[in-house]
Amino acid sequence: MIDLLASTVLVPFACAALALAMPARLARWCAALGSAVVLGIGAYALADFARHPGAEFRFVTSTTWSESFGASWTFGVDGIGAAMLALSGLIALVATIQAWRETERPRAYHALVLALLGAIDGVFVALDLLVFFVCWELMLAPMLALIGLWGGEQRRYAAMKFFVFTLAGSALMLVLIVALWATTPAGGRDAPIAAELLAAQSSDGGLTLHGLDVVRDASGAAAVHVPRGFDVRHLALQWRAFTSIDFLGIPLAAFGFLAVLIACLVKLPAVPLHTWLPHAHVQAPTAISVLLAGVLLKLGVFGLYRIAWPLFPEQAIAWGPALGVLGVVGILWGGWVALGQGDLKRLVAYTSVSHMGICLLGLASLTTAGAVGGIVQAVAHGLSSSLAFLLVGVVYERAHHRRVDGFGGIAAVMPRFAKLFLFASLAGAGLPALAGFVGEFLVWMGAFTGEAPFPVLAACAIPSVVVMAACLLSATRRVLYGPLRHPEHAAFADCDRRELAATLPLVVFIVLLGLWPAPLVDAVRPACEALVHHVRSAIP
Repeated sequence: MIDLLASTVLVPFACAALALAMPARLARWCAALGSAVVLGIGAYALADFARHPGAEFRFVTSTTWSESFGASWTFGVDGIGAAMLALSGLIALVATIQAWRETERPRAYHALVLALLGAIDGVFVALDLLVFFVCWELMLAPMLALIGLWGGEQRRYAAMKFFVFTLAGSALMLVLIVALWATTPAGGRDAPIAAELLAAQSSDGGLTLHGLDVVRDASGAAAVHVPRGFDVRHLALQWRAFTSIDFLGIPLAAFGFLAVLIACLVKLPAVPLHTWLPHAHVQAPTAISVLLAGVLLKLGVFGLYRIAWPLFPEQAIAWGPALGVLGVVGILWGGWVALGQGDLKRLVAYTSVSHMGICLLGLASLTTAGAVGGIVQAVAHGLSSSLAFLLVGVVYERAHHRRVDGFGGIAAVMPRFAKLFLFASLAGAGLPALAGFVGEFLVWMGAFTGEAPFPVLAACAIPSVVVMAACLLSATRRVLYGPLRHPEHAAFADCDRRELAATLPLVVFIVLLGLWPAPLVDAVRPACEALVHHVRSAIP
């Protein structure tokens, strides 16, 4: 059991190696196996937090990587990490089913998907900041190759834009890691920190003194010796020290928060750092768009929850209103721009900008409801956006284009597809009783009950609900209903068994989460409560 989380990283990479060595027809089974293992472990961990709620990290295991640098392969999850892990396994599995008939270099394709999954899971389970960063950057290589080799006509431009944006956004995070090692108490071997300070912080955010030795200094006062390393739990205990250390002429805490924030906002993506996303989605093959929207965007949200807020709480408070404004801008901008899109993939891509802005608003509000809503919204968006991209892929395989005005009346010839497409549009619009409504409602509730200016920001963001519904339902009407505009579309085949196998599980989970959100909310709530308490404790 204690090696479960290591398996979520190692098994996908092992299956990737097998996929390269096996016959092409068996590579897809390796991809399905690797995804299923991650899904099973993530579901098991999430169920454990749902049955026994708690804010502590579970299934923790640690292996020394570099003793001189204090780096270790330390893995563990709280309820938030477990939810992201289960989501990544599910989305990877349905993406594999969608690409089951891939004929262009299938072994390399499925191996790269598995490598991408392993790197993403490494981010979700890593408790060592250096390992977190390595996995954060490692996932760029397989995604670059998947878009650049299997994408559309402008695939190289889209792949390079994605790579440059995300790599540049993460550059300062590497500088932060070096600065933490060089300048903070954790950077010196056996550097003491007052035990009273750590004891006060240990009750915040479920952060405990794991691995710390309490000793007596020369005066007999209690002191805690922090081993050299990058364990995010230990670093979060030292946040006060970061405010008194200068780096490049500014407090280390201010530099560190901005470094992590920029990296996460690029991945999120937040306006105006979102411009790589539409190009990547339009040029990526369908299964890669599913992984990009369903899992990769969640890395930005997760990085804020795991690194930015716990390590730099004072900056999180100070920047909260500005980030709330940025979230609202993304919510409104994404919905408004999506309303004018003529390409179905670009339309869904811009709705993702809007939905991820809701996640940012929820966390920035620094309320438990908002923080829980941000995670629930991230999961709901992962399900609904993946379903939307799968269905766009269905019509693209038949029509070889994605123009909204190039369809019309296809509900008459593809009734199963029409029902699924309408359902996906309603899910994206946040219809009550579906998953998106739960996350949005919690975020609105958290923002309206938060401190100023968040009630005003929530009131400004509410019209996005109408804009999103208008955007998605207008596209649905133009694609599905009315007379059949193009006679050749009468020959379109309805969704086959493979396409139903990829889409129906998402439908089930969207409905299940909408009608019964308690297990997910119960699993993530303690960690969110602890995080909010930890950050708010930084207020003098």
